[in-house]
Amino acid sequence: MEVEVRRLARDDAAALARLRRESLEREPLAFGSSVDADPHGSEAAFRDSLGRGDEVAVFGAFAVAGELVGMVGIARSPRGKRRHKAGVFGMYVAKPWRRRGLGRLLMEQAIASARGWPDVEEVALSVTTAAPGARQLYESLGFRPWGTEPRAILHEGRYEDEVHLVLALADTDGVSPRGW
Repeated sequence: MEVEVRRLARDDAAALARLRRESLEREPLAFGSSVDADPHGSEAAFRDSLGRGDEVAVFGAFAVAGELVGMVGIARSPRGKRRHKAGVFGMYVAKPWRRRGLGRLLMEQAIASARGWPDVEEVALSVTTAAPGARQLYESLGFRPWGTEPRAILHEGRYEDEVHLVLALADTDGVSPRGW
């Protein structure tokens, strides 16, 4: 596969903003944000967040020509009582690049990043019922569903449920934490 997966830097903010916009336009039922109301979708916002390396990591998949064709972010919770958690956000692979393993490579990088943060015990994410392939990927990586929010997304008269999943990073006593 002729793709490079790497952590994004501030210089990648413009490409990330373009791909984020594409993801919201092409997969509106897969994201809670929309193009016209995306609080984090500007180049400036991405430049700022890409500079916060201790708590946020965004990974990108680049085609040989240098085009950003996939992305995923992971952030550690800033709240004291939730510092043991990290959350995945913005997972997207451009349609022509799907079914090539890029989603798995991106998610593996995000999970590895969370494992590198001290005291992070679990990674959480959510996926809408409009993205069964994404859910299948997440579950193949060990994520387990813990709840479903009915009618979580409404776009142009269509509702989608949102499934919440979690991945336990540590198995310290030979038993999955809390029955996961």
